[in-house]
Amino acid sequence: MAKTASKDTAAKTPARPRSKNPTDTGKVKKVSRAVTRLVEPGSQVDCEHCGERVKFQAKMRHQQVICNVYEKSKWVKVVHYHAPCYDEAKQPFGAPLD
Repeated sequence: MAKTASKDTAAKTPARPRSKNPTDTGKVKKVSRAVTRLVEPGSQVDCEHCGERVKFQAKMRHQQVICNVYEKSKWVKVVHYHAPCYDEAKQPFGAPLD
């Protein structure tokens, strides 16, 4: 027979902090964003701008821009760019975070 949590255990669990703003619904609008990362070994993605493979090279520490794309607060896809290609594309998802 499975044991259930007692009332004493539930009472010890701290409550989540609540917003003091009564108009705050607690929902965060999700928007597209970009980050800059080093290209990892085994990367198998193509650049959204130029269409070429984003390749790892041991002696060259290339960077890529990875973008999470949201539409109407719902995640749609992840796109990858070579760092220079992202600048050429005029940063379609905003300035990348480091």
